[in-house]
Amino acid sequence: MRMFKIETFSHDSGELIDSMSVPTALVKSILTLLPKKFMSKFDENGDQLEVLLSAVLNPDYNGVILDLVDVADNERVVFSVT
Repeated sequence: MRMFKIETFSHDSGELIDSMSVPTALVKSILTLLPKKFMSKFDENGDQLEVLLSAVLNPDYNGVILDLVDVADNERVVFSVT
């Protein structure tokens, strides 16, 4: 079963702080319930959101989608499909 995973790491040590996995089938089901203009609400981060959604919806995609670092909060967040 394919999973959409969000992991938060300490930027300094690389230690895993938190992790969440959701079946991609559930993500797809939730997306069908969203209004058509949903993407327009995320003007500032719309490109990143579109990359996430495209990877989750692509049955052949496997691996890291986005790897974001916030040095100020000492966090690294990794979005992936496994």
